[in-house]
Amino acid sequence: MKRIILISTAIAVVAIAAVIMFFVLSSNGTDTVAQNITVGAPAPNYGFLAANGSAVSLSSYRGHITVLWLVATWCPSCAQGNEALNQNYQFFKQHGIKIVELELYRDLGYRGPSIASFVNSYAPAAYGNGTIIPALAGYNMTEAYDPKGYLDIYYLLSSDGNVIYISGSPASTLNQLEQAINVSE
Repeated sequence: MKRIILISTAIAVVAIAAVIMFFVLSSNGTDTVAQNITVGAPAPNYGFLAANGSAVSLSSYRGHITVLWLVATWCPSCAQGNEALNQNYQFFKQHGIKIVELELYRDLGYRGPSIASFVNSYAPAAYGNGTIIPALAGYNMTEAYDPKGYLDIYYLLSSDGNVIYISGSPASTLNQLEQAINVSE
């Protein structure tokens, strides 16, 4: 019984630390909301919470080309985007590109499935091999990258952390995204 209590306490402490780290990283050290993110500019470094519960900083992806995709888990075009990426995940895998799929803060106030369940439902192959990384965006990150609450927006980030392409709806723009990746290499 004593061992169960110690293990439960340790798990609770780790969970609390992860949540605190998430909010510290997501604040980016500023109170600014709604930044102007443009092609050629550095991508603002915010933290987010990976679906596995770990706090992650966007800067941890420097050194790799990354797609930062903001979705709502109740969004039909976001589901279609997952299906398109799932069908083409080999392209991203071959180029060493990670797709960080971020559920917008509190799913923009609507109820949907968890981000991990959403990605696994529509992109099981891409999720299973680590091409798509499901995560939760905090309030500040959502405000910085999607201040108007649009659905299905993504940013292609260079290996040095600069924005090199901005678009939406991967289901409709997959060819353009792949071209932008090819040009950036």
